[in-house]
Amino acid sequence: MIMETHGDICRLGYLRIIPCLLEDQSPKTYDFLAAVLYEIVKGVHDEDFLAEKPIGLITRPVNARNYVTLAAELDLIDRRRQRLGLFGKLYLCMKSSMRFRSLVEGDRSLRLIDLLMLNDAEKIFFLWALFHRDYPFIQLITSWAIRKGRFRRQEAMIYAMEEAYPQALKKILPRSRSREVEEAERFRERRLAIGDKVEWIKSSQYAKYRHIAPPRFEWLVDCGILKRSGRGKYEVNAQMIYDPQRILKLASLSLNKIDQYLFGDFLKPLFKLYRRAGRYDIFRTLVEVYDRMKRYFGEEVDLTNLECMTILALIEKDMIADLNSIHDSFNSFAIQFPDRIYVTPSASGRLGLAYIDTRNLEI
Repeated sequence: MIMETHGDICRLGYLRIIPCLLEDQSPKTYDFLAAVLYEIVKGVHDEDFLAEKPIGLITRPVNARNYVTLAAELDLIDRRRQRLGLFGKLYLCMKSSMRFRSLVEGDRSLRLIDLLMLNDAEKIFFLWALFHRDYPFIQLITSWAIRKGRFRRQEAMIYAMEEAYPQALKKILPRSRSREVEEAERFRERRLAIGDKVEWIKSSQYAKYRHIAPPRFEWLVDCGILKRSGRGKYEVNAQMIYDPQRILKLASLSLNKIDQYLFGDFLKPLFKLYRRAGRYDIFRTLVEVYDRMKRYFGEEVDLTNLECMTILALIEKDMIADLNSIHDSFNSFAIQFPDRIYVTPSASGRLGLAYIDTRNLEI
């Protein structure tokens, strides 16, 4: 669960720049990353391209620093080593990262809308990262939002902090930190004890609400699940690429079942939007993704991550396949080329590591 947030970290699009700053795999401090991020984005002011000025824009160095912290919470940055984290490495394997590499290198400029808006593959990527890294808090919030359909920010903050937050803490924190759970369970009582609205807004508890809850609803906006319907108002996005019932299903799953469903049944509605990938398209893309992943993971290319990333790469090519199709394709070619395509256990014995000898491999 993401424990450190700030009310201004509402736009996931900015996060795509940060892995590109770490691509050389040398450690970089958060302050350095924040300074470079701020320098890159500070000159972009084309709000006219957007229907309304979004919240969460980087306008000061402190905003950039807060986004770097969020990148670490999402494992785009390895917090301990100050290098690329798991999801940072995975993002750099996406074709869409090339735009931000060029931006970082000074070879191109981007409009504000380019910095903020996510394409379909990126929406699924960040949904994947959020549902892993903010489990189970984001799941509870997502489920509530879908069931409500339409709501105001104040109502959402109260649910998130007085119901979802205590439940999430109780699920993830050890008994040694039970005091934090007990404190969260008293949030409602403390809010109701503050009778005056002005005093409530000035309170430290309101500040905590504002920093923790609203960004998560904005992340769901960026992922295409919600949309803003007025000042402080949200509603389920009727134009979303997903099916609301499948979102509810996804939000109900345990952590170890998320990948299989997110890249399986959850994607069924996208088959109406994208061309179904053939066997050749699947394996060619899988090999391309493997080559990219090997650059960042070496010999530790996890098979499940490879297959999930292949689906995102296909979507970037305007094609679609589900996890079962990707897995069947891998197995089929592994049977055909057993000495060049196979799976081995990791050192821990828990993960399946893919190996593909791509030299002179004729598909």
